[in-house]
Amino acid sequence: MNLIIHHWDTDGICSASLILEVVDNTENITLLPGIFKFDERVWNAVNRAEKVYVVDVNLPKEVERIEKPVVFLDHHIQNKIEKKNVIHVNPIFEGKQAPSASYVVSSFFSHWDWRSALGAVGDVGRRAFRFDWVLKILKKYELSEKEALRLAELINSPSLLFDRRGVEEAVEKVANNDPKYLLEDDEWNKNVGRIEQEITRILKNVHENSKFSLAKFSSDYNIASIIARKLVWDSNSEVAIVVNENYHGFSQLYVRVKEDRANLYKIEELIKKLKSKNLNAGGKKDVLGVIFEREKLGEVVKVIENHFGESLW
Repeated sequence: MNLIIHHWDTDGICSASLILEVVDNTENITLLPGIFKFDERVWNAVNRAEKVYVVDVNLPKEVERIEKPVVFLDHHIQNKIEKKNVIHVNPIFEGKQAPSASYVVSSFFSHWDWRSALGAVGDVGRRAFRFDWVLKILKKYELSEKEALRLAELINSPSLLFDRRGVEEAVEKVANNDPKYLLEDDEWNKNVGRIEQEITRILKNVHENSKFSLAKFSSDYNIASIIARKLVWDSNSEVAIVVNENYHGFSQLYVRVKEDRANLYKIEELIKKLKSKNLNAGGKKDVLGVIFEREKLGEVVKVIENHFGESLW
């Protein structure tokens, strides 16, 4: 049996479904949504597997612990794993950027379809429509930009509700159904309705100034990254800082900056600062995420404030 360990979001689901289609005898498993660690359920699956594919999961230290043959496909900032049993594929190593793991997977396997494009739409939103390859794929499948954005939202919905099984089932659903059919999926549309209500509640209490949007809340929904995206993509803020103070016993913090301001705010340096505190931080040039024990919230916020030279709350 081959095993796919994948991220819980739209990009991770689309990427896993692409691998599922090209690699025989394969099962998929995801992490607890929002919790960046391999838990006992993941390790038990690894122990049963002959070969492991890890995709869109920015946990190289966990991957290094796997002694089976591994193909690690990613697009986040990370150091290359130099182990004989690991094939580590990431455009970062060649000084290049990829909009999504689905792009990396499709390139690696030379296998492109609507899921290749939807992964990018899920990760970078409307910016994905700047890429000719995305537009060509959407045209081939007669998907409008509006439909692509909606479908990315629907596919992502189980993860936002902390539904681990729902994420894994979504990989099969995406692998076996037409995108037009999935747009009408009743369960996913109901999920989105519930999520939108929670997002509306949180956005009513956002603090904004000339450059920053700040959101602080507690929710069992895995929506910190979605809130950050909305604040940057749909407002005039250059930086969104979002804190879910109590997420299933943890705290989550996300930072997202406008793409054209990423170099100014040096997000890659901020990720390194948080990692130096032994925090499980990760991301790309314009986004970072970190989850940690609730008692460390003050320490994490202080690192963020010192980096930006800004008092947050």
